[in-house]
Amino acid sequence: MKQVGQLWFFCLLVDFLISFDPTEALSVTASVSLFYFNSSSNMTVFEHCECGLYGFNSPLLSAQGLVGIPTSDNHQACDKNTEFTVTSEPWIALIERGDCNFTEKIQMATRRGATAAVIYNSQGIGNPLVMLHPGAEKIVAIMIGNLKGMEILRRIQSGMQVTMVIEVGKKRSLSMNIFTILFISVSFFIVAAATLGCYVSYSARRLIVARAQSREQRRLRARAKKAIEEMQLRTLKEGDKETGPDGDSCVVCFEQYKPNDVMRVLTCNHVFHKTCIDPWLLEHGTCPLCKCDILKVLGVEMDVETRSESVQASGSSGQGPVSTVTMVNEDDNLSETASSGYDSVQGPDESAQEAQAPSENDNTPPVNEESQPSTVTALSQGDNPGFEGDETPVSEGRI
Repeated sequence: MKQVGQLWFFCLLVDFLISFDPTEALSVTASVSLFYFNSSSNMTVFEHCECGLYGFNSPLLSAQGLVGIPTSDNHQACDKNTEFTVTSEPWIALIERGDCNFTEKIQMATRRGATAAVIYNSQGIGNPLVMLHPGAEKIVAIMIGNLKGMEILRRIQSGMQVTMVIEVGKKRSLSMNIFTILFISVSFFIVAAATLGCYVSYSARRLIVARAQSREQRRLRARAKKAIEEMQLRTLKEGDKETGPDGDSCVVCFEQYKPNDVMRVLTCNHVFHKTCIDPWLLEHGTCPLCKCDILKVLGVEMDVETRSESVQASGSSGQGPVSTVTMVNEDDNLSETASSGYDSVQGPDESAQEAQAPSENDNTPPVNEESQPSTVTALSQGDNPGFEGDETPVSEGRI
């Protein structure tokens, strides 16, 4: 990133140096004053304008004298035999731009004895430019626009004697603007580079985090799939309670249980079709009935954001793994389905025997059903023989 920034800065600097003209930074304006006699009004006319630019190689001096033009129809003064209408010093040569370089024009005026050379721009180009004329530094040389030059030319051709005074004008402050432009360019580059760097850094961080999350999700999904496959399976047979007239249906696919159906027994003792509950657990991780966090009980901590709901699972001291399930109301069908699911694991014969067993939890204080949701603790079959006794009245009430 640092090398790219240095390359951009170098390219910007090169482009700036190429587009920068040093003559413009050192340009000095020329103040031009004209005096001529107007025979129609019988008055001497004075005109003044700061409409010229000193040549880059011109001495920054003042000059004055009568204005002379080439005697030929070609006013570009590129011919070595060019003569001017004025020869008595001091005088100033007025020459049109074109056909040869500025150095040749100024040298021609110098050989003819002019104290200064005024070159006006070509037709259609009104603004004066800074001239480069190496080798012609002896006399003052300025450039004026085409309109002003043609105006002076027509007055001379009409027979007027035009006197010109050239004075040094204001120096242009373009050299100061160089540093301003450079400062703005560098500042813009720094801001752009910082913005680009922040954007690249932010994008890279997001990409790294996304990839890490994706890897972690794949790893957890593989662990969850392995843990689900290790849970108990049960195949229904003829005569099982689930296949009878009062049998339950799978809450995932809503189909009645049939003989030879392969059932998955969850840690909360609810049973479902294996083909239905396995994808459900991979997606949600909880029991469809009691919302018990099955994967958490199995030791797989899935990302919370990928779950629609999550319920904490805790272990009971001195006993096997216990899952705590919060019910909205004990009077609805959810508790009945939980009881029937547990009975289906035990089998019809074991449920009938265990229904006659005395309850070991008769001294447990009653739960206020109206003020708070109830908590049903589901234990494994071998750890809590009194569980069936507690649940039997619920099953019988449903029947």
